[in-house]
Amino acid sequence: MANPFSLLPLQRSLQSVVNVVLGITLVIMITVVQGCGGGGSSNNSSASNNPGASAPPPVLGDLLISITDAEGDFLNYEVTLQAITLVRDNGDVVETLPLSTRIDFTELTEITELLTIATVPEGVYESVIVRMDFSDAQIVVQDQNGSSLVANPVDLNGDPLGVTDIRLQLTTSDVIRISAGIPAAFSLDFDLSASNEIDLLTSPPTVIVEPFLLATPELETDREHRVRGVLDTVDVAAGEIDLTVRPFRHRTGQFGQFLLNVNDDTQYEIDGQGYTGSMGLDAMALLNENTPVIANGSIAAAGMMAHTVLAGSSVPWSDADVVVGVVSARVGEVLSVKGAHVEFADGTRIYRGNFTINLTDMTSVSAPGIDNADITTQSISVGQRVVAWGEFADDETLIASRVRMQMNQLTAQVVQASPLAVDLYFLNTRRLDIFDFSGTGATSEQDADADFYQIETGLLPLANIVDGDLVRVRGLVTAFGTAPADYLARTVIDVETDVRSALLKVGWLPGTNSPFVAIVAERIDVDLSEARKALSVRGVPKEFIDLMDDIALIATDSGRGVYAVKVRGSDRLHLFRSFNDLVDELVAQLDAGNLLHRITAQGEYNVGDAELTTRRAGFVFSSINAQ
Repeated sequence: MANPFSLLPLQRSLQSVVNVVLGITLVIMITVVQGCGGGGSSNNSSASNNPGASAPPPVLGDLLISITDAEGDFLNYEVTLQAITLVRDNGDVVETLPLSTRIDFTELTEITELLTIATVPEGVYESVIVRMDFSDAQIVVQDQNGSSLVANPVDLNGDPLGVTDIRLQLTTSDVIRISAGIPAAFSLDFDLSASNEIDLLTSPPTVIVEPFLLATPELETDREHRVRGVLDTVDVAAGEIDLTVRPFRHRTGQFGQFLLNVNDDTQYEIDGQGYTGSMGLDAMALLNENTPVIANGSIAAAGMMAHTVLAGSSVPWSDADVVVGVVSARVGEVLSVKGAHVEFADGTRIYRGNFTINLTDMTSVSAPGIDNADITTQSISVGQRVVAWGEFADDETLIASRVRMQMNQLTAQVVQASPLAVDLYFLNTRRLDIFDFSGTGATSEQDADADFYQIETGLLPLANIVDGDLVRVRGLVTAFGTAPADYLARTVIDVETDVRSALLKVGWLPGTNSPFVAIVAERIDVDLSEARKALSVRGVPKEFIDLMDDIALIATDSGRGVYAVKVRGSDRLHLFRSFNDLVDELVAQLDAGNLLHRITAQGEYNVGDAELTTRRAGFVFSSINAQ
């Protein structure tokens, strides 16, 4: 009998990967296999016509659900995801989440995490219901100076938010169809940017939450993925690691099995020791079953290929208390950490904000892609993301026995293309006012300068990078006291050519029945003259781009994307894959007298033509009957 939670057959048939933009993304990959057991009810006509016949086992499918987020103004956004429910055309419902899960979406910046693999019966599923509980949410925002502020979630009326159901009604052409032997895919995006409006003028600050989701039955291959779990088996000859999934901080629960592929380039850290390629896989094979594992990688036709694998005590939640955060200043062997979270061995996690980490002569340090022999405590500098193990001296101080440096990301404008130097906007999503770069340079005159932050790029191709470009750079901060360079780049991305680079937000109070200069197939010219509007580029300050009085939303070359329309007062969002279908729906809403309140759109922005080629967009109306 096949394990109904196994994804092993699916891994070899995947042809694309999880798609995520802003907000959480729940991605459901479905392949139908013959199995036993079930994840919901299933009707069978032949059995009902012959009461004496035994019903055949239902046809089942595996659903892979993953979550992601992107950088923004939230330092902590913890809510409880209670349920994800699929609704069939006959009214049957199928629950896909085995346990409610506490999620901090700020953990998921630029990464997608596997949440669960569920089993569902065959059929046509017309809608998806996501249930979220905000009653015990912990939301922390940053103001313009980078200071952290605890905010309360409220609804549009200003009332405290509790359990919220969001129903997505799928279009006829894009329902979830489950048939034996035919792989399918489905992704669900909870857009944080479109769903939340921060109000810093109230005391305490509030976050107005109007949950907005997008969905698409296709996956993309340009996203880093993470899977957490415990070790099941290792096949050295095949280069495969089989994991029992344990997402986030779960220690129990049936979240399914996941097959991980590795190769000679895969980097490992096992019980604090670094390995590369076959030596790491051999070390994995020596570990006991149920050893904690975290793997990051990408998904392609062959399945998930791991780039990095952490195992044993190198996994923060293995059996220790750890502190996670960004170094904001360093004096001697004392690190000041901002945005700190404390993760306890029992799986609980709390936001501390500010924390102190003391280094000692006995503190060991590791970093991805660097031999342990080439790294010391001096390698930890200002701006670096860290995970620290050790003993707590008090509620705000850790004496570190071990520190792992994590990959960082900065957003900046190029001020010198070669050698690369940038004007920083964000460093690990934090505003620059929180950082004190004193001591980072070989001399005080050479301390890192946020206005001229020097980046060592090695052999990375930079031919298309020119002065004035917006870039995102992943890498490690240079060792303390050795700058310049200030940062060692692993990847450099030209934001202006990134199809997910720009975010447009437009709002009208109290709504408008004439939001467009023109609207035709494949193009929507939005009138911004009377609107509140903001156009940003992946975390770049809004003042970077001069806003104009109109902007055009343009269909992609394929005319496909994922677009949603919601009418306030209804718990349903109507989803469209075709830009032309979206245009028809917008015209119909306006012809019915409904008022448009908000547009959120994401895509590639052309400055010269003031055009946003969008693959993702949402529109919120109010009904004329509710006026």
